[in-house]
Amino acid sequence: MSKLNGAPIDFTTFHNIIDGQPRGSGNIHHGINPSSGKPLWDVPIASQHDLDDAVKAAQRGFETWSKFSWEERQVVIGKMYDEFMKYESELGGIIRLEGGKPMPFCNMEAAGAANVLKFYTTQPPMEDEIISDDANLRLTMRHIPLGVVGAICPWNFPLIIPMNKVGPALLTGSCIIIKPSPFTPYGVLKVVEIMQRFLPPGVLQAVNGDASMGPLMTEHPGIDKISFTGSSATGKRVMASAAKTLKRVTLELGGNSAAIICPDVDPAKIAPKVALGAFYNSGQLCVASKRLYVHRDIYQEMLKALSDVVTGWKTGPSTEDGVMLGPVQNEMQHQIVKGYFEDCASNGYEFAVPGSIEKTDGFVIQPAIVQNPPDSARIVREEQFGPIVPMMVWDTEDDLIARVNDTDTGLGGAVYCADLDRAQRIAHRIEAGTIWINSNEIPRTEAYFCGHKESGLGGEGGRQGLFEYMNTQVTHLYKGDVGKDSKLSDNTNLTLRYIDDSLEEVVTSLRLQLRSHRITGMEGEEREALETDDSRAAANVYVTRRRGFANFAPPLAPASNPSPLFPRHPPLAFSVRGEKSIDDIQTRA
Repeated sequence: MSKLNGAPIDFTTFHNIIDGQPRGSGNIHHGINPSSGKPLWDVPIASQHDLDDAVKAAQRGFETWSKFSWEERQVVIGKMYDEFMKYESELGGIIRLEGGKPMPFCNMEAAGAANVLKFYTTQPPMEDEIISDDANLRLTMRHIPLGVVGAICPWNFPLIIPMNKVGPALLTGSCIIIKPSPFTPYGVLKVVEIMQRFLPPGVLQAVNGDASMGPLMTEHPGIDKISFTGSSATGKRVMASAAKTLKRVTLELGGNSAAIICPDVDPAKIAPKVALGAFYNSGQLCVASKRLYVHRDIYQEMLKALSDVVTGWKTGPSTEDGVMLGPVQNEMQHQIVKGYFEDCASNGYEFAVPGSIEKTDGFVIQPAIVQNPPDSARIVREEQFGPIVPMMVWDTEDDLIARVNDTDTGLGGAVYCADLDRAQRIAHRIEAGTIWINSNEIPRTEAYFCGHKESGLGGEGGRQGLFEYMNTQVTHLYKGDVGKDSKLSDNTNLTLRYIDDSLEEVVTSLRLQLRSHRITGMEGEEREALETDDSRAAANVYVTRRRGFANFAPPLAPASNPSPLFPRHPPLAFSVRGEKSIDDIQTRA
């Protein structure tokens, strides 16, 4: 048993974390160990009242946390990283039991989740951007904390995906409420519990819920943004629900990614990478290679190399030593994958690696490779999210790209090719958010990750992903003196910034704006002077009478598109300098 602030941390009891405190519930449920099919620990089910309390706490926390400087928030996140690493082995053990991953991959996920936090300690602050700045106007754009974020997370990576949302939310000054998957609630509940010592109450919270909690969050008027990772079908429901309160949404959804193998590669060299891309975490990876396209010239050689790699792996319960592929995470997914095995068998598709889906106490599925099924097959058209993958033949590049892009999704893809120029040319034609060249699919924290088509909306990761957790504000600062005594001051200035020195065009522009009511408050002598044919007299009267700040609108028609009503004239910007006559006005380009 580990200790926190001298008090022991119990990795067998779990609570929702609301307003900095653990909270139980009269309703409980438990996850299932996918290796054995046996129930894990009790975990409380949060109610709508619990969620309301969490939102109110987050709103209070936001008032404090958003006022921390960028650097102060990074110090806190750095402490969270250090604390996370103290419990890497314990958290890895929880992932093994709730997620079904073999232990080496559990440790990788725990360390990876911590490293997400570390990455955000290295990001420089978001500086204000000066869009333009002249004698008249300064335009400034800045990015400010968003508010309360609701994070709805899946079961396939129960620690690293929540941290991909926690890191940017906290760094940018927002507060976040995490809803873990009810299949895998334990690891993230414990992490949020451990991190409370570093944060004001309400800044980081977690509510485990049943099927009603997701809709409650997406419709809650006090939540400003939803970040959701899951299937495309659920993502559409999340977006529709969030639209009721016009929440900001980030959706990282499903994919049917293709791996393309060109004829100039050595199959023996790339087979291990292709196998990992297709079968890592038993195929339960959103960007996994779910379709393999191999050039005809090397198809048989590649099929043998890939089959040798996959059949050489040990597949079984994650509690056994030497296991490479553990079970799928839950019975529901087991049944979905079973349907693909049955569909391929009933249609007579050939299995290069037969696999097996016989039911045991857990949800273990032996991996399968389906040899060259038709493009119309379910195994090709749909995302299987399990350890079964089709491998097809391609001949021409144009035909290949048409087949690869013939999908409603566009999350990722991979290209294996010795000719790097050709590899990049092919990659650029794939309609997807992230493409890997000569590597299996490995998302990186420093890289923006997004989907095209029905694979998502917005994105996360990298510096670009920080903008998803911030509001943008633009200020228009006009530099005129608006003080009570400014119009009579001898210190006021008049500068005429004008592309052309022609006084005639200056006065013509003033007249046009006067007649179109774009200059107001001009009466009597001033108006008469401006309407005379004597341009110098008109300007002298105007300058003499108008010592205060004057701001004139730009021309009514651009110089490139004059009209009979509004002839060509350059843009104007006036500010007052107090000159006594037109001869004192300085013109400059």
